Amino acid sequence: MRLRSDRLSFYLRRQKYRWRAIRWASFAGQATSFVFTVQPGLKMRLYGDSEICRHIYCSHFENVERAFLNSFLQPGDVFIDVGANIGLFTLIAASRVGPTGQVIAFEPTTATYRRLLHNVQMNKFQQVKCFQLALSNSNGALDLIQSVDGFDAWNSLARPTMGKAFTSERVDAVAWDQHAKQHGLIGSVTMMKIDVEGWETRVLSGGKEIFARPDAPVLQVEFSDGAASAAGVSCHVLYRTLESFGYRMSVYKPEIRAIVPDSIREEYPYVNLIAAKNPDFVNARLSAAH
Repeated sequence: MRLRSDRLSFYLRRQKYRWRAIRWASFAGQATSFVFTVQPGLKMRLYGDSEICRHIYCSHFENVERAFLNSFLQPGDVFIDVGANIGLFTLIAASRVGPTGQVIAFEPTTATYRRLLHNVQMNKFQQVKCFQLALSNSNGALDLIQSVDGFDAWNSLARPTMGKAFTSERVDAVAWDQHAKQHGLIGSVTMMKIDVEGWETRVLSGGKEIFARPDAPVLQVEFSDGAASAAGVSCHVLYRTLESFGYRMSVYKPEIRAIVPDSIREEYPYVNLIAAKNPDFVNARLSAAH
């Protein structure tokens, strides 16, 4: 009976995503937008001219990472979203930390930042603060290369790995050490997501004082060989940098509701790793959430 139920569930899920793909094809590449329920009680406006929106609507986009946030974050936590785009993780985090918590989102691209603000306001999240800033290894202005053909989620301070048509926008950048000091965030951040298309190592460099502290936040960091190479670094350097701060890398396994160690790999086509100073603390939280 259980097997039959699982097969039916799989079939219905597959049909749902097929229907969504057909619907998406009718307005792909257009400025058309619509409101989509990402998870119960959480809405996002998605845009037909954005490839990342297609992934969110038509596939299981980063379902494991989303499951981790939903299980790990608790009311009153502080979450930092570096490379927030239109706010998928910002919104999920806000729903989890609640009105007693805080979410701070960084998104430097002007058009994307406006969409982020809209999604935050649509959900009436007062606990979210958005900054139109990039995080880097120092303060100053940088040239952000951005897609004009739908690959906005791959905009980068390096050379984007997706898209064929680009423009450039001058953006302000800040080092995390300075921003955290100015805003009273040292020692109070529970978790930080860093997804900046190859710029992750520089973000870590700009926060080396805070990330080296024993009370540094749990991190979710994107590892992508292509993006790292475009930025003049490597995922091995990124891994070793995190290790030098005292972090241990893991992957989240939703089937056992725990993170498990992830040794350095030969290649990183694309993966998000959980970096924690105390993996037992993370697993205790995950266990208590169920």
